[in-house]
Amino acid sequence: MKNLVLLISTLFISTNVLAQVTIEIPDTIQVLAVNAEKPQVEGGLFSSTKTLNLADGENQVVFRYSPYFSQGNDRVIVDSEAVITKFDAANQTFTFELPEYKNANQAEKVIGEWQVKLLNQQGQPLALKQDILRKDGLQIGRDYVLESEAYNRTTGIAALSTGIVATQALPAADVKVDANTAEEMLHFWYQKADAETRAKFKQYVNQQ
Repeated sequence: MKNLVLLISTLFISTNVLAQVTIEIPDTIQVLAVNAEKPQVEGGLFSSTKTLNLADGENQVVFRYSPYFSQGNDRVIVDSEAVITKFDAANQTFTFELPEYKNANQAEKVIGEWQVKLLNQQGQPLALKQDILRKDGLQIGRDYVLESEAYNRTTGIAALSTGIVATQALPAADVKVDANTAEEMLHFWYQKADAETRAKFKQYVNQQ
């Protein structure tokens, strides 16, 4: 049974890896919350580009654009507002299309107008809804997860749909399968698998 569960997990992981939404995150973009949860962004600490992997379907992500500029020996960072977005996508990779500013002064004047724009691999923009995630008063130490939860209880245009519990795509190491549901999952994933995967499964069973 343990081996069977492991096989089912492998089938699940293979399908999950192939069917997910990937967003490439440049170093000027901060991911503040994902589906009202703490974001799981993959990539090294000093990587210029990281990735955010999401499950197919409806997702909600809070972004901030933070371009930086050199002024003498100093590095000046200009932050946009926290922008909460909602979109529905499947099995695609997206990149940001970001405005460029000549200097920090120009950025400070117009960055308040910044809107999220994501392009797929064909250069087509992703249809998304977005809103400013506002908070009055002190901005230091904001809890964007709690703010997203509060936003989702409103009628905001980027609020998650009622009854939908969206999650981030789990890395392979985090996938867990309850042995009690093995048979049910086996039938489900066997039907989802392609002919080659089914053949491998039959070969595995015959060898047991």
